[in-house]
Amino acid sequence: MAEKSTIRAPATAAVSPSNRSPLKLGFLAPPIIYYGIFFIPPLIFLAILGFWVVENYQIVPKFSVINYVDIFSQFFTESKFGLSLIQSLYVAATTTILAVLCCYVFAMGIVFCVPVRYQRLVLVLAILPFWSSYILRLFSWQTILAQRGILNYVLARLGLDDPLIITNTQIGTRIGLVHFLSPILIIILFFTLINVDRNLIGAARELGATRWQAFVRVILPLSKLGLILAAGFAMIVSFGDVLSGLLIGGGIGKSLLGTLPLYPDMVMSDFNSYTNLPRTAALATILVLVMVIILVVAYRFADKAQQELR
Repeated sequence: MAEKSTIRAPATAAVSPSNRSPLKLGFLAPPIIYYGIFFIPPLIFLAILGFWVVENYQIVPKFSVINYVDIFSQFFTESKFGLSLIQSLYVAATTTILAVLCCYVFAMGIVFCVPVRYQRLVLVLAILPFWSSYILRLFSWQTILAQRGILNYVLARLGLDDPLIITNTQIGTRIGLVHFLSPILIIILFFTLINVDRNLIGAARELGATRWQAFVRVILPLSKLGLILAAGFAMIVSFGDVLSGLLIGGGIGKSLLGTLPLYPDMVMSDFNSYTNLPRTAALATILVLVMVIILVVAYRFADKAQQELR
């Protein structure tokens, strides 16, 4: 009995005070204040603005659903907002698969192939591009991928005269997005894989599992949560990104749906060329709602994966 009391006491002393610590509120206060001032109010105003109208070239704060009626009445016909939305989801989904796959392999290489004392250094080198401007990186890709850019110049010197057409295509858009997403995804997947218990991998190997079987049955299931978080982040960013599709993809691209611009680019075009700002706000609100749906779906899958790990 004495041994049991000595075992329970440290657990209570170690857990309870930290759970009741007021420092938690102190750490949570800055992000809550930041989002409460700079994120939530503008988002609410955007949603409200979508229900206002324009009369005599002036915005009138009068509640109306005419903007949404106008948008959805031509959602798949004249303006093709619906097809553009599907196009963006397709590009975002394929970009997510490509980015997560590449970054997962890269993170596994850091965790399982690089010596421990060099892992943090390689990780820092991997996320170095994130410290530079996103626009500058896109212009760099333009220089590399242009029809008369560095890549085609090298191929021409090797005897390949037909230039590769990458800019102003969805392939160019995906390249820019993958490059933008890679540093964050590598961080997420690195800390997911580095927390995989090596003893479980060793036990699987000792029981006769091959390296592939140990990966499929041990490493992959234990890294499922990180993969879902990385995929959710990549999907949201890829769907809402404007610059990559505009600067490298040319704001348009061919697919099974035809030659269509991406939905964020259509919102920007509507803002630049149309005098109805409430209508643009309604289009942007639809964009935000789709991103929220993606976030909720990713959260549900992540919550399920976390429960499976317990």
